[in-house]
Amino acid sequence: MGADQLRSPVVVAVDGSERSAGAVRYAINEARLRRTGIRMVHVVPAPLPESGLWPAEAGDVAYLERSGRGTVTRVAATARAIAPELQIEPVLALGPRVAQLVEAAASGGLLVLGRETRHGAERLVARATTAEVAARAAVPVTVVPARWRDEGNDRIVVGIKTFTSAGELLTRALSLASCRHAAVRVVHAVEVPDMAADLGLSDSYAGESVATATRLLETVVRDWAAVYPGVAVQTSVVLGSPDQVLIKAAADADVLMVARHHRGPGHTARLGRTPRAILTACDTPVEVVPLRWKTVGVPIVLESDGEILKS
Repeated sequence: MGADQLRSPVVVAVDGSERSAGAVRYAINEARLRRTGIRMVHVVPAPLPESGLWPAEAGDVAYLERSGRGTVTRVAATARAIAPELQIEPVLALGPRVAQLVEAAASGGLLVLGRETRHGAERLVARATTAEVAARAAVPVTVVPARWRDEGNDRIVVGIKTFTSAGELLTRALSLASCRHAAVRVVHAVEVPDMAADLGLSDSYAGESVATATRLLETVVRDWAAVYPGVAVQTSVVLGSPDQVLIKAAADADVLMVARHHRGPGHTARLGRTPRAILTACDTPVEVVPLRWKTVGVPIVLESDGEILKS
């Protein structure tokens, strides 16, 4: 996580409901840690969205704009009362929700969304919106439960899927931990394939896989942890479904970080099964980090002040 990203504003989506209350508190906390401001965004649907459920009359749209402006202004005022030292910018956007949130976050350092708490069809639509935003945003996206409060656990959990692309995610996690004076736990899940179970090889497959994965994970993490000697780092390889393993590991963490892997030019942006499942079920804030289309080497650090020269 570079200096520019640390100084860029934290962008948070607000709708005035309890759903976004935890997201606003989280955004305030992050902005204080990063010593930056907050951009609060409320999106008013376009007059003719694909669902056909929104008002199409000009008067109705004008009403929604007035109501939306009142919402974002009210939430911004509440946030200023809580954190008067922060610069808070209220923004009203008109158009498709996913596209507007992705655009608003483009110049930010982090996008914060509230996790859906409603039921039925509205919940399904909101979940899909959250997943789409996390799949398309150019910056990390954190999804926060409505009841989130800063518990001060001083612990970050990082879920590593593949070792070859772990560098970028570890860089972000360790730099964030350094800022927060937090410890890091790096977790990799190993699943036993159905074929191994059918052949009665579950135990041998699991033992060999865990041993191999443990060696690889420790090797990868050791190189990156050396860049941040002040951060306590623990590694663990756990048998089980990745989403369940990571949710359990993050139960007492401040944030769970997972990667959104680059799928190549022209590929439809989407989240994998594991991040999507975690976003809907984890009671810890989940940060989805978009990985770039390049290999990241271990950073070179100046011994005098720990400044990262390059990566």
